[in-house]
Amino acid sequence: MRMKQIFTMAMFATLLAACKKDQYYLYNDIARIQFGPAPNRIYQTSFDLADTVKPYTFYYEPAGTSQDTVFFDIYAIGGVSDKDRPFALEQIMLEEATNAEPGVHYKPFSDPSLKDAYVIRAGEVHTSVPIVLLRDASLKDESVKLQITVKPNESFQPGEKTKLWRRVDFSDRLSQPGLWNATATQYYWGKYSMTKHAFMIEKTGEKWNDEFLALVNTDYAMISFWRLKLKTLLTDYNNAHPGEPLTDESGEPVIFP
Repeated sequence: MRMKQIFTMAMFATLLAACKKDQYYLYNDIARIQFGPAPNRIYQTSFDLADTVKPYTFYYEPAGTSQDTVFFDIYAIGGVSDKDRPFALEQIMLEEATNAEPGVHYKPFSDPSLKDAYVIRAGEVHTSVPIVLLRDASLKDESVKLQITVKPNESFQPGEKTKLWRRVDFSDRLSQPGLWNATATQYYWGKYSMTKHAFMIEKTGEKWNDEFLALVNTDYAMISFWRLKLKTLLTDYNNAHPGEPLTDESGEPVIFP
């Protein structure tokens, strides 16, 4: 009986190891590639899916700005090479979403100007992936989504399934910053609306984008200051417009918690 138990446990361990290999790869077969966090966070598992979706808006840029670039971190798995290794990207079309159009909303990955951009250099395992966004007139009226994934080529096969995609949600109008998340909505700034966002910018002179919110979030005293400041500014506005309190684009009253 004991020999049978030992055999069963050994079989279980073998199957478990096989499952782990199938799910996470051992990366000793071929070179693979996948997205990941910034290099200084690569060994912190809590950041494995950081920057999965990046919001962006041309709203703050000068009128003459026709394009801009966002970056994602990508890693070669399986060691370094003594040769430059190009990698390939493609768009994933999303259902029930306004998908970005190549050549209209973003520069196609096959564009000659990007030939040297999608490469893991010799002796390296990391690079920043540039996604060139184009300021099309349609972005004044709508937000679009550009979801990308890695695809196999002569240098790389895909890595872990959960790390094969990234997305940019962008427009040319005010949009909800990534740091205006569920916690910020519940405790700090309330429900997001473009009307509220524009009011905050106009009355404070700050952009209230991710860069500014990151600064505010470093100090709870600063958060408290701005919460009180915004509530006061809103009260002053509503008092100056009796019977016409500030309402958002959905017709709901603008409030700060």
